[in-house]
Amino acid sequence: MKENVHILGGGITGLFMAYHQVKKGNSVTLYEEKDTLGGVIGTLNKPEGLVELAANGILLTDDIKSMLDDIGLSPVFPKKASKRRYFWINQKLSQFPISILAGTKLLYSIFLKKLKFDPNLNFEHWGNQMFGSSVTKNIIEPALGGIYGTRLSELQPETIFSKWDGRGNSTIFKEIKKNKKKTYGTVSFPNGMGDLVTHLVSYLSPKITIKTGFSFSNFKEIQSLNGSVRICISLKKLLPILDSEIKLETKPNLLTISSVTRFGETKLTKKSCFGILFGKNEGVHALGVLCNSDIFVGRVQNQLHSETWIYPDLNTNKSDNSIESILETDRCLVSKKMDPPTVVYRTTWEGVFPAYDANLYKFNQVLDQLETNWSSQGKNIRFYGNYRKGIGLRSIFESTMF
Repeated sequence: MKENVHILGGGITGLFMAYHQVKKGNSVTLYEEKDTLGGVIGTLNKPEGLVELAANGILLTDDIKSMLDDIGLSPVFPKKASKRRYFWINQKLSQFPISILAGTKLLYSIFLKKLKFDPNLNFEHWGNQMFGSSVTKNIIEPALGGIYGTRLSELQPETIFSKWDGRGNSTIFKEIKKNKKKTYGTVSFPNGMGDLVTHLVSYLSPKITIKTGFSFSNFKEIQSLNGSVRICISLKKLLPILDSEIKLETKPNLLTISSVTRFGETKLTKKSCFGILFGKNEGVHALGVLCNSDIFVGRVQNQLHSETWIYPDLNTNKSDNSIESILETDRCLVSKKMDPPTVVYRTTWEGVFPAYDANLYKFNQVLDQLETNWSSQGKNIRFYGNYRKGIGLRSIFESTMF
């Protein structure tokens, strides 16, 4: 039966949701507060090359391949050299920054050790118990820090691995196998991630009703909508609206992340690579850096090289020159060279990304209960976004399928 579906939020979550609802044959109305769609996902085409505003790629699966075929968008696959990835540990680059003994313990933890979460332990302390301090500090800390935009001490394992059984009945290997889908690696598009937004909007525009410059101030307005409601706005925008429905004892924390893209004449590393993840207390302010021109073709002009450095909670009151100085200091430490950039572009997102900590875990339990209560009242209202079932674009795409 054809269903009326109201989607609140025209960011990438809302666009993915609209796509899936159209495929189901439903009648869709999408509401967006701004005049443009896509949210944080977008690409600037500068004279030096492409500058991604947020994500630089999406993990390709069969479902995502099907969507790309529908919207007429061909993926750009990474260069072979980008398979090389570095960790910055003990003031040097390493592809495998742990000892053979620590590696053996890691394999044991993955395949044989029972997986059990402790709500009283943050990810750093839990990781030390689960994997040992060497693996936690040298692999997990830089890897998750680069993905979630903060350090392990600010993360909670059961929030990140919400789909896993962490009651001591399973292993990490079993949980990975249970949730695993075939993937084809990270891909981008000819004109960057902005292509994904523009092609989705072109595909959806004749098929749905799009209302830009439209916002809801409270849940009474949302509940008055005739049909199913899918709330896909950011957590930052959701919290004030949610205040009209419930009073939260503890609110989730929001992160400020800066993405700084640097164009220059020299490469960061001698060998081409995907990028570098930085460990805690290693003398580098950045969480990680992506070597854009080493990953995908068509990212730069005039034989320049492009890198995107990710910084947590960068003080936005600082001048661009000061921020550029921080980046150049970090880069000099890694490359052992002081080469001036051709140009630097900075994007700062304040409070757009949630902290995957204990507060977010409790907050999602509140949302789960709200959805259940509404369902018992005959109201089909559900929440979606990077604060629900995963922070990556693939996770968001798959969560909006159902």
